[in-house]
Amino acid sequence: MKLQDVIINKEKIVKTIYDTQSAKCLSDDKNCQLLLSFLLSGPMTFEDLKQAFKSVQSEKSDKTIYGYLNKLKKADLVMETGKRFITYSESHIKTLALYSRTAKVFYIAIDIDEKKSSVYFELVGALLCEILGYEEFDENCFKKIYEEFKDEKRSEISKINEITNPKIMKLLASPDVLGAKYVIDTMMMFAFIGKQKNLNDEFLKCFKKKI
Repeated sequence: MKLQDVIINKEKIVKTIYDTQSAKCLSDDKNCQLLLSFLLSGPMTFEDLKQAFKSVQSEKSDKTIYGYLNKLKKADLVMETGKRFITYSESHIKTLALYSRTAKVFYIAIDIDEKKSSVYFELVGALLCEILGYEEFDENCFKKIYEEFKDEKRSEISKINEITNPKIMKLLASPDVLGAKYVIDTMMMFAFIGKQKNLNDEFLKCFKKKI
């Protein structure tokens, strides 16, 4: 018997999630999380996934696993990445679908609800005033800087998918969903600060000193 995997669709390093339903799959559905964790090691067939659930004492029916796969495919978190050819003889070849994650790391980037954002920035401003020793906070000024950071961060994330360094790729594949978001947020924050020479001056314009 001979096995050969043919990969057609290659997973990205990072995929940005803007859809709330996809984010819900990542954060709320433990079985979908488990299936995605299996796929971190690479593309798998349905039978591979079935055995993986068994190996962690969480055996599932075929219908249930297909349900998870369909849910994750609909959320664009899992895809059919290629085929596995099993050759028993010249006249007997079996073909199985291979599944993979659409990305090694999923980055959730859902904006705060507009109604909540004002309260969010008001609280951030109040805390910063207390910590930095200022009296007043200009929400619009601060929000402008925040939006610039957010927009640049989202555009820069695409550059991560150009990385070929195997060590970095391995490290990126290891964090969980929340851990990956923390790493990317931290890295992008310092990258943004490093590019903006006058950022400190612009930031301080958002505050009024205590008299």
